[in-house]
Amino acid sequence: MIATLPVMETSKQEEIASEVNNVQMTAQEQKPNNALTVSYATGWPIDVIYGYLHKNYEEKGFGDAMVKSDLAFRDMNINIIRNKILMVFREISLNYDAIQRDLQTRLDTCNAAGLITAVSEIEKNLAIIHAHQAELKQLKDDFCNGKNEASIPLQSYECGFLRGIATIALSGVSQNATNSKETSICASLNKQRATA
Repeated sequence: MIATLPVMETSKQEEIASEVNNVQMTAQEQKPNNALTVSYATGWPIDVIYGYLHKNYEEKGFGDAMVKSDLAFRDMNINIIRNKILMVFREISLNYDAIQRDLQTRLDTCNAAGLITAVSEIEKNLAIIHAHQAELKQLKDDFCNGKNEASIPLQSYECGFLRGIATIALSGVSQNATNSKETSICASLNKQRATA
């Protein structure tokens, strides 16, 4: 027995296809993209902290200086950036601890079952975790002490902030020079009018 399916008219197929496309585009447009994209990712949690440490805050510092060129404001923003990054360090550390506990449980189970291949794979992953935890500790120490590449976010913010202050100062100097030229021209014109 051969079963046949009903055939839809071509215009109906096109109408349904356009409705489906409209629904798909609307659903895609509504999703906000707040994820941090890291192009040099290894697939491990340490990639997130590298993403934060490689982030350039110079434009933010420049913009903040243009809004308010107060050094207390700069210090407050530097503390916000520092605390955010320290919080990410803690989150990543907790994530590695959870992964390590999970892998240790699996390792014990596989050892008990005699699964030699699985045991070697889990031991390899545990070695990677230990290496990443050591690297994470070193990066956190460097960040807290302002050393090496870990200090890039705070240095770039300060550089941008100082660039903004310099821009404001230079615009103030040129503004004062323009105002003094206008004042001297007006004074000489008034003098000429008075003598005339």
